[in-house]
Order: sequence, then structure tokens, then C-alpha cells
Amino acid sequence: MASTNLQQWNPTGANQETDAQYSADSQRSGGATNPSVFDALLANKLFFQITTFLVALFQAFANKGFTTSDASLSTLTAQCANFLTTADIKGGTSVAFSPTPNFNCGAFSQFEILLTGNVTSLTVSGASAYQEITLMFVQDATGGRTVAFPANVKSPGTPSTTANATSIQKFILRGDGNLHPTGPMVVS
Repeated sequence: MASTNLQQWNPTGANQETDAQYSADSQRSGGATNPSVFDALLANKLFFQITTFLVALFQAFANKGFTTSDASLSTLTAQCANFLTTADIKGGTSVAFSPTPNFNCGAFSQFEILLTGNVTSLTVSGASAYQEITLMFVQDATGGRTVAFPANVKSPGTPSTTANATSIQKFILRGDGNLHPTGPMVVS
């Protein structure tokens, strides 16, 4: 079972400034001067706030299956790399029509393309192994547009050719470089 050895400083909140005192403390707002005494009540409040946040964060991490410890900075840093940020979660974009569009998964994971002609060959580039990718094909008012998938796209659905129809297919890129659907194509 995952765990953390990080501990909260002064968990009972004893011998520390109140929130109002901490907010008004000139050393908190302006930093300690030299020479000065770093008052224990101020220090206890500061360490309490920092460790409360960190313990909550790392306990949540442990609850998700990651063991964290202060025993090794490099191991803790590697575990923290599992935090997802906006840099990790790629959004979506609209791709201009081309008979040979490129869906650059290094920048986005979700793509929409308005079909004003047939797609004769598409390319999915820049994807990382196990990245989830969504392709959305939207028929124009004429409809009848077809999409040809490359050989590394395994068992995709067939986009609807009905005018104004939207066909959505979700994939996952396996480690072997092939895109596999994660479910049926959804048409609306």
C-alpha cells in the first residue's frame, strides 16, 4: 500500500500566532531583518502552514497509489513528476481541411476537421505511447465525404457520410506505434 512519511509540524496548532496575528506580522510580510529574532510563535505558524499543505498534498498522492518519502530527493522528484499539469493535458484544436491532414499530437490530443472533400490519407504525428487521441470528422452541408485511415490505425469506425453529421472516434496509441479505438465511433 502506498504511503508518505511526511509529517505535519505542530499538528495541534499550539504555541503559534493566530491567523490575524500572522497576517499582521511584519516579519511575515517583509521578511526577517538582520539582526533579528525569528519568534517561535511566528515560526510555528509558518511551519504549520507549509507542512499542512504538503502533508495534505502527499497524502492525496499516497491515496492515488504513490509512495512518497523524504529519504531521497531524486525519488521524491520522480514521484512528483506524476502530477498532471496543463502542460501534460493537451486540449483540442480545429484542423484546416486537407486531403492529407496531419494531426500533431505533440501539441493537442483532440482534433476537429470539417470535411469539404475526401481525406485520402491522414497522419497522426508526435503522439506519446499510451496517449489518448480523439478525432472528430464533421461533414459539410454537401456530405458524402470519406476518410481513409493509415495502416497503423487498427479497426477504426467509418465516419458518417450524411451531410452535417459529426463522427467522433477515440483512440489510444499503444507502445507498438499503432492507434487502437477505445470504443465505437459515435455519430451525431
